[in-house]
Amino acid sequence: MPADDTPAEMAARLEQLEKELRELRLRLAMLEKQLDPRAEHPSDRTAVREKVAYDWQA
Repeated sequence: MPADDTPAEMAARLEQLEKELRELRLRLAMLEKQLDPRAEHPSDRTAVREKVAYDWQA
């Protein structure tokens, strides 16, 4: 920042940076939530169980 910025300009810049930081934190939280392990769908569990039973019988 140039040394000749007025306190009002610096305050406005600081407010803008704080807003951007809040937005980045929200985006990061959304991305982290998308990366969380997802629960297995019940039909997937049933299909795997049936395949194992079939393979065991073969």
